Amino acid sequence: MELKAIDRTNRAIARLNAALSIYRETILPEAQNPERQILYWIEHSKDDLTDEFRCFAILRNTKVVGYLQYSYFREEHIFFFEYLCIRDKRSRGLVSSDATKAIEDFLAQNYRPDFTIVFEVAQRRNSSGEWESDGKLLAYFTRLGFRQVHFSYRYPILQSYDGETSYPADLMVRLPNGRATMTSSELRTVLRCVYFKHYLRWDRPFLAPERFGERERLINELYSRQVEAVSGNDSFGTSGDDRRSQIKRFCKRQLDVKIALEEIFGQKLLRIIVLVVVLLGAARLLGNPFLFVPLILGVAALYCLSEDTDASRKLFVLIMSKMRLVRQRSS
Repeated sequence: MELKAIDRTNRAIARLNAALSIYRETILPEAQNPERQILYWIEHSKDDLTDEFRCFAILRNTKVVGYLQYSYFREEHIFFFEYLCIRDKRSRGLVSSDATKAIEDFLAQNYRPDFTIVFEVAQRRNSSGEWESDGKLLAYFTRLGFRQVHFSYRYPILQSYDGETSYPADLMVRLPNGRATMTSSELRTVLRCVYFKHYLRWDRPFLAPERFGERERLINELYSRQVEAVSGNDSFGTSGDDRRSQIKRFCKRQLDVKIALEEIFGQKLLRIIVLVVVLLGAARLLGNPFLFVPLILGVAALYCLSEDTDASRKLFVLIMSKMRLVRQRSS
């Protein structure tokens, strides 16, 4: 399996729709973000921001089988996994081991080590209307090495201000170096990042000033209550599988050349190899380097058009300008 960053180009629209379909089917309605907000942040995922909002499709071969959405708080070196959902008929588990390995490899290769991962497991109402933990999910993520924090956590509502202003959830973490205890300072930092740097900033572009002020007030009140619950404690214990949580994960692998090329080019590797062979053959037939240069530019221009991304279109314009320059010199 592999992760593919989601964008809204014509070429990737099918991948985007498939990933959002899995998201709609597997996430509780009260825990979902409106899709227009997700689409907005996908559009702005490459903006030069201090922190990151990233959305990925999880692929088995070329088929979309999952959706991952996370925030990365750069200064605090914390990941907040907001959504991770899989719909894969070939997998028996909630999230297949292949999918978790793909996520591990991506984070290990793209971020510095010793980060913290945090996510919420939303509680559900039972037949009596009382909130209870999702034991199946907790047990599954425990087997993956995550640990449940002994803290009464609540997350802010996403789409309405009617009724309750927050819902209960179990807070799961993976701490650096396999630690099993979370300091009160670390917990306050997590609360601040999740509430203000994720939830509040996520909502800012979509709310009028008065509505945003109300949203900010509610999150401030929730944060104050949660911090008050933290005060008086130096640390918070966690429960989990001690053996599995000590397993080293998210480690950079030393890649051989073949694996490195496959990870860089993915499904395009075979096409690139064929193209290189064709160009080398053309170079021998032409026997003239001055004729070979415009041939390479022409092939590159066709490839850019077939990719149909913002970056490829910009590169196409640049290539065409170079081709005009080559024609002027040859004349």
